[in-house]
Amino acid sequence: MNVLQISSVVCSFVSLLLLLLSLGSNYWVMNGDRHAGLWNLCDPTVCVSFGLHVGVVDHIARALMLLGMIGGAVSFFGLCATFFKSQVGSMSLMKTSANASILAAFWALIAMASFTGVTSHLTVSYGWSFSLGWASCLLFLITGVLTHLARRDLSGAESF
Repeated sequence: MNVLQISSVVCSFVSLLLLLLSLGSNYWVMNGDRHAGLWNLCDPTVCVSFGLHVGVVDHIARALMLLGMIGGAVSFFGLCATFFKSQVGSMSLMKTSANASILAAFWALIAMASFTGVTSHLTVSYGWSFSLGWASCLLFLITGVLTHLARRDLSGAESF
């Protein structure tokens, strides 16, 4: 087994986990004892769902984070499958996983940047789940690079 291949699977898992935690939590922004995420606004006693009553940029952030989650899942499960099979038909699983990871990083980056742009003028502080969202962007990008390097390393090893 290749160290780069194992590293890319671990990095893919961690980045997907961070994105899922960020997406599902309610600590993106905080103001006093109130905190909110993409889906709910909470005070100390109750959480209320935003539903569809949010701005366009919030819908865009939600949609792009969900696309990032799908891309991250494709990347992770594709990388896990590379331990058993390198191709499905004419499609390289490593190349598909690397591209899915980079797309997940791009989608999450646009989602996080748009959310930051909308909330930067407010008097709120950013919470831990907001930080996890940014960390997942970086880790998805690292996963894509590691996977491309592992693919190049494995294809070079097979040619000898």
